[in-house]
Amino acid sequence: MKLPALKEIIEERKEKAIETLSENFAKNKLPLEEYERLVEYIHKTESERELVVVEKIVAEYGGADTPEEADDDYEPDYPHNQRHQNSGMGNMCILSTRSFSGPLSHGSQFISLLGSSVIKIRKADLEKRRTEINVLAILGSCEIIVESGIRITNKAIPLLGNAGISQKLLKQAKEGDQELVISGMALLGDISVRMLKE
Repeated sequence: MKLPALKEIIEERKEKAIETLSENFAKNKLPLEEYERLVEYIHKTESERELVVVEKIVAEYGGADTPEEADDDYEPDYPHNQRHQNSGMGNMCILSTRSFSGPLSHGSQFISLLGSSVIKIRKADLEKRRTEINVLAILGSCEIIVESGIRITNKAIPLLGNAGISQKLLKQAKEGDQELVISGMALLGDISVRMLKE
């Protein structure tokens, strides 16, 4: 009797996750491509462990309202006073390969779930002194390719995974350079940082 009851609970949670995801999609909090991939992944989810990961991702999409929903006095604090693609929770890669580039704001987040993300970072993309990004690789990989002249601090934690940085990047860094701090976790996944080659 316990197994059917557990299955019913999981199905109810899956339905609730899809409902929440649909509401967030209707509010333009995630792109159509990510919405479709997440819904497909939720339908395939069978274990509670997988469901917990999905529920966390869905909950993060439902966080802060998008700038368009904020009041008229909203003024973005990004470089050059422009909104850009690498803020908030829009940087997700699920069962696919995805590339990111462009200006970064402090606290940008990147998630790779059973997928492969490539993030290209140039000095012009960073804030003047210190920019911190959060990277989560779950059964996937995240490759961060950085232009020379940027100091890298890698705080990402490998948990049955790998979180490494190229020695070339560490050697070329100088005091006073812009700093990129990478935090997050590689859970059965891989986070690697290497130098951008033109």
